[in-house]
Amino acid sequence: MTAAQTKTAPYKVGDRVEHGSMGHGTVVKMVNLGGQVRFDMMGQVVSFAHMENLSPSDRPEPPQKKRKAANDDNSTVDLWARYAHPPLPSGLLPSVIEEYARVQAEMMGVDAGGLAAAALAVCAAAIPDSIQLKVKRHDDWMESPRIWVALIGSPSTKKSPLIANATAPLKKIDRELYRAYVEAKAEYDGLDKELKKSATAPKHVRLRLEDTTIEAAQEVLKDSPNGVLCLQDELSGWFGSMDKYSGNRGAAKDRAFWLQSFNGGNYTVNRIGRGAVWIDNLSVSMLGGIQPEPMRKVAGDAVDDGLLQRLFPIVLGNASIGKDEPTPPVVAKYAAVVDRLHGLGKPLSGMTEVPLKFDKGAQSLRNDLEAKHHAMAAGWEAVNKKLAAHIGKYDGLFARLCAIWHCIESTGSRPASEVKEDTARRVAAFLHDFLFPHAIAFYADVLGLSERHDALLATAGWILAHQPSSVTVRSVRRGDSVMRAMDNHEAQSVLERLDAFGWLEPAPSARRDSLQWNVRPAVHTLFASRATEEAERRRKVREVIADAGRLKQAA
Repeated sequence: MTAAQTKTAPYKVGDRVEHGSMGHGTVVKMVNLGGQVRFDMMGQVVSFAHMENLSPSDRPEPPQKKRKAANDDNSTVDLWARYAHPPLPSGLLPSVIEEYARVQAEMMGVDAGGLAAAALAVCAAAIPDSIQLKVKRHDDWMESPRIWVALIGSPSTKKSPLIANATAPLKKIDRELYRAYVEAKAEYDGLDKELKKSATAPKHVRLRLEDTTIEAAQEVLKDSPNGVLCLQDELSGWFGSMDKYSGNRGAAKDRAFWLQSFNGGNYTVNRIGRGAVWIDNLSVSMLGGIQPEPMRKVAGDAVDDGLLQRLFPIVLGNASIGKDEPTPPVVAKYAAVVDRLHGLGKPLSGMTEVPLKFDKGAQSLRNDLEAKHHAMAAGWEAVNKKLAAHIGKYDGLFARLCAIWHCIESTGSRPASEVKEDTARRVAAFLHDFLFPHAIAFYADVLGLSERHDALLATAGWILAHQPSSVTVRSVRRGDSVMRAMDNHEAQSVLERLDAFGWLEPAPSARRDSLQWNVRPAVHTLFASRATEEAERRRKVREVIADAGRLKQAA
């Protein structure tokens, strides 16, 4: 279901190309076809088999929504494909963030997309949480600029230096806040008893949080109503701290606390023997790194309560050797933006402080996106529930990103009260052309294309090795050990997913209690080499088992 555009070649890699009703995409690979150039863009989610060659348009339909004719090879997904990290698109981010990300990434030898996402998380934390965006015209739904970003990559991707560079301006402000608090506390402590009765003890306002315990977070957040950035060099520790019991407190309580911190709002802490603590606004932005293998374990072990799906996963590209050159001027420009964002006041209408709102064009776009996101989530639910749940957050996340873009691009001490249509369109394109492909790369490659991906691959490999013309639940449950471990419901679910991925087609069955699927002939043509490898792998497994049996008899 790949949208293909054939033209003579004024285009080059990196160009954004309009494609009629299919939306737009970024050219990331050009293939010479008889003097012409074909530009492949992802028209539907089914095209993730070609993820390394494609950048998505605004068409979100998952594979089971639409399918080409059975003889169209492009609709069959390579279940073993690995998905390259999507590149950072041009012209969508606020200019200072894009310039900082590209220039500093080259200096450091890190992934520019990862640095851009980290900078957005820093800016989100710097913007006062009191600045909110009214999502709908006739509703009380408000969103603050608060996002969670997870940088996923091996140690060689330089996650820690990347995070340190992006967060340096925020840490500087946090140090200044601490010094101001120490001075005010010393002055307060020096007052005599009578003056202290009428004075207010200074509060230690913070902008960052690095201790993952909720008790430490509560102490910080009770005096920091505008929110903080939770920095986690290794997110596995953050997840792990929630899934361990501490005294009489269960992991569920920790997870509920962090879920609330993503949403913001009032929070009360009841402490035995120490009374209650009131937190005006429990608001935490998040930035952390994690390696793929621990992330798989986290996803496999954790309670599926939507905590994972609140993260924007960014799959980092390979790092390179950095440059030993003076710090580029854009680093100071980026730091100045973070400093200005920290001091922003609410927008005004006349002399009254008001929430942000979309202008007419931006509001119309948001309404269209709501329907689109609903269709995307509903379509993916049958294939990958975790990804579907992540997409289900996109309406709120779109609004949060719009507030971040708008505040970064504002001037003066207060942002304008309306988010313009151009801003909303660039945010929508960034969400769908960059963040969504990273989500697919994460949920497909890091976690597995679908639930029970091991069973999906085992069944697909069995089909290639044995080359049946049709399959049923009964037949696949006679396969290898992974397949035999499935019950009827699991086996049928796997076959339905293979249908969605273009491997099978439903067929009339002679038995009422056993649905039947025909194997598409294109499967054996496309994956002939994989079939040979799979047959050889299974032969070696049988030999190992046979050898073990002979050794046992000899003993």
